[in-house]
Amino acid sequence: MAEVEKEGSIGGEHVDVTAGRGHTRVHISTGKIILNNFLGGLAWGFGTVLGATVVVGLVVLLLSKLNGIPIIGDFFSSILQSIQGTK
Repeated sequence: MAEVEKEGSIGGEHVDVTAGRGHTRVHISTGKIILNNFLGGLAWGFGTVLGATVVVGLVVLLLSKLNGIPIIGDFFSSILQSIQGTK
């Protein structure tokens, strides 16, 4: 089977596509790949920090609501105080 080469434009960027023997190669510039991976890493990091902030906030809110239960209220109160850093 002969290899087929095509040229095109995706998103304003010149892309070379080579097809043959059951696979396709797409040639994109190294700078675009590095920029794309960098921006993806920034988005992943921001999402992780934002998600952890929401989870910790919900845990603190839940512990503050459970503080009124007579049996386990003192236990949760001490946990809440240690999280908030107050004594």
